[in-house]
Amino acid sequence: KQWYQRRVAITAGDADAPAILSKIEHLIVDIACSLSRNESPKYTLLSKRRSNVTHSADGITLGEERSEVEMFGRNGVSTLKFSKVIQVLSLVYKIVKEGQRVTQRDAYYSLSMIFTSQNDFNNCFNDVLRILDVPRRHLGVFAAPKGSIAGSVKVLHGTEDIDCLLLGKSGYELPGDPGNLKFESLGARYILVVEKDAVFKTLCEKVIWNEVPCVMITGRGYPGLAIREVVSRCEHDFNIPVLGLFDYNPHGLQIFLTYRFGSARMGREGIQHTANIQWLGLHWFDVKDVDAKHFKKFSQKDKQVCDSLLSQPFVNQNHRYFNEVAQMKRHSVKLELESIEDLKQFVVDKILKKKFFSNRDQYAEL
Repeated sequence: KQWYQRRVAITAGDADAPAILSKIEHLIVDIACSLSRNESPKYTLLSKRRSNVTHSADGITLGEERSEVEMFGRNGVSTLKFSKVIQVLSLVYKIVKEGQRVTQRDAYYSLSMIFTSQNDFNNCFNDVLRILDVPRRHLGVFAAPKGSIAGSVKVLHGTEDIDCLLLGKSGYELPGDPGNLKFESLGARYILVVEKDAVFKTLCEKVIWNEVPCVMITGRGYPGLAIREVVSRCEHDFNIPVLGLFDYNPHGLQIFLTYRFGSARMGREGIQHTANIQWLGLHWFDVKDVDAKHFKKFSQKDKQVCDSLLSQPFVNQNHRYFNEVAQMKRHSVKLELESIEDLKQFVVDKILKKKFFSNRDQYAEL
């Protein structure tokens, strides 16, 4: 598969610890030398400019172009932002050198006197990822757990052997770094990705995998890299269809597209873990007969997201995506999955009616 070949190619370029430490050391020395000469220090990072990001119907590709950032001067960032990025680089250097493993949350708290919020830290950390151009796993910094897996799957983690069929409605909480996990299918015939934790728990309570054997995964909203990696690995290892269930609104579709194509926001790593996920719903024909009291009107933000989606090649070059977004914008209403009566039966009926099992290629465009 094209997406998997791209992922392997990116992984093959991963750097080791000595190379990362050397890159940071050279950068710090360059900054010190610039200051000693009364020059504006600078660093370069992987560019997010449109000229370096290629969007197509097949996905997102990042080039090799790098942007130069100065501490002072017309094209520079603020001195404060520049110094914050250097502080994060220094922390990363310490973590890599000592072989530590910390969550991004813990990393923020260690510098909480410098950063105003977690988002403030995250933005600078994303810059560091683009400066070093390596996966965060090689920096020893991981996201906090934000997702779960359940159903016809076994999770192997060290000496632990977790049969997800025996777990309760919350499933197995996936760690921020799934690199040490292994997954074994217990007769699953597809992977069901659901947008929200509440829907995940509802379908767990209904034991949906008893009717259609599946591995069910949620990223609890916009998925982090760890969740996208788990979905991607399960698809490749089990060789079964991946189906996505999302709210009927622009953000639901945006989340679906993140699973399928990734995001350039975090640099090259952001497009590494993708899956050939098929859009199970919600579509307009799923919701058009739902009682009007369950619908909400579009906000201005919803309209802006629709316009942004319609401008993306992987939407406007796919007639199904484009028509759904255009229709969503025309009706200017949205609906949450929880509003669907008997959600379990709705999902089962959609899967069996579409015959995803027996004729996968027929619905590859969804």
